[in-house]
Amino acid sequence: MTARIAGRQQRSMTVARLDPAMPDKHLDIYLLRCLRALVEEAHVTKAAERMGSTQPAMSSVLRRLRDIFNDPLLVRTEKGMVPTDRARELAESMRTAVDLIDRALAAEQPFDPASAELAFEVAASESVSFMLLPRLISAVRRIAPGVQLRVRIPDLLRARQALEEGEIDLLLSFTRTAPEGLRSSALWSQKLTVIASGSHPVGDKLTLEDFLHWPHACHKLGRGGSSIEAAVEAALEAVKRQRSVGVWLPSAIAVPAVVSRTDFLATVPEGIARVFAPLLGLKMLPPPVPLDDVRIGMYWHERMQQNPPHQWLRQLVRSVAEELAAAGGIATAG
Repeated sequence: MTARIAGRQQRSMTVARLDPAMPDKHLDIYLLRCLRALVEEAHVTKAAERMGSTQPAMSSVLRRLRDIFNDPLLVRTEKGMVPTDRARELAESMRTAVDLIDRALAAEQPFDPASAELAFEVAASESVSFMLLPRLISAVRRIAPGVQLRVRIPDLLRARQALEEGEIDLLLSFTRTAPEGLRSSALWSQKLTVIASGSHPVGDKLTLEDFLHWPHACHKLGRGGSSIEAAVEAALEAVKRQRSVGVWLPSAIAVPAVVSRTDFLATVPEGIARVFAPLLGLKMLPPPVPLDDVRIGMYWHERMQQNPPHQWLRQLVRSVAEELAAAGGIATAG
């Protein structure tokens, strides 16, 4: 979580030397944040935008940091600016130091979303983003106009590590079990349904043989299939059968569009199917094998459990999920 704290308080906090060889110069919390932003963004202008500053001001900060650490920190290459090894080591130390300071400051002051200026790094699967984010971002904009959500597609294979190292603050996704060492909260559940084009020769009742005969449009997430595709494969493996895959797609939202123009079938959350079926003329068919409901969860690291801004965001996510349930879009998870 990146936060801009009031200037006087932010600059009054200093950090002693981080290295015995470092000159006798002080680093305030603002410089620590700038160093972390410069290394993570590897771009002066982007680091300035992240810190709510200007490019000339951030260039001046970079020169000061280079003087303090006696290291170029960022070097220019054919591919753009690249952090030095020393800069990467420092940024890793800064992450822990800044997190500790953030937690100390948060404990001292009540969190006021209306006046807060901070950013949350959120990883959310595409279908969850489609269902949840319009309402969530609208609520954030209304309640906390200075709060920004930076949303990315999650890498579920390293979700625990990303949360542990502070790369992301919150994970919103369908996972069968919570990654070890993380806090979690169930948000909602949805049934899975099979979709086909309106002109598809399959009947209104999908048999297992139909399900296996026709090729499938599948969602590829990162280095493998999505959790939903894994659930389908597991259900078929239980009956010792195997389906045919016609195409792997990197976007869950692209799946219904492809299905509408082909003879492919696809298995998607019912909420997604309800949105696209009338728009694209799709059939919605019950799966011919038992499939567990999709259970969407919210996951975070223990170090953020008592963090007031993070607590506020988690409660807002829960409230938005309840609004969706009340509107009939989803069923809340028990």
